[in-house]
Amino acid sequence: MEPVATLTYADAMASGKQFDVLWVPAGAVDASTIPKEEIAFIAQQAPKAKYVMSVCGGAVQLAFAGVLAGKRATTNKAFYRQIVEATPKDIQWVPKARWVVDGNVWTSSGVAAGSDMALAFVEHLAGREVARFIRGGIEIPEVTEQDDPFATFHGLV
Repeated sequence: MEPVATLTYADAMASGKQFDVLWVPAGAVDASTIPKEEIAFIAQQAPKAKYVMSVCGGAVQLAFAGVLAGKRATTNKAFYRQIVEATPKDIQWVPKARWVVDGNVWTSSGVAAGSDMALAFVEHLAGREVARFIRGGIEIPEVTEQDDPFATFHGLV
């Protein structure tokens, strides 16, 4: 059975429904291709969400929704320069980071780094033992926020 959306962005905003966690997946690097409703939804939800998270280029949507204003963040290293150039200048982009946590906002580098960030988030919520158990089960090595070989690979550091 395929998942079926039960709310549009407009319906969610009109209903006043508040989500505890916003997870923004990889998205477009070009702001002109991001639906305006998506940016409006993120901007409405983020201030009261317990956590706002992005993976890969999802940081672009957070940037244009104003969520990353004055914050430290990271994004996909292959598109890093393009993203930094295209987004507001009040964001402190971190070139060498697998993921970055600034307050309740979590951003990760590429898609694989999203798994690392998700496991760090599990550790944040449920503890180290739970995160290590999951890592062992799905065979993802333990890394830190600074374990980012792709910053060097893409010439960012």
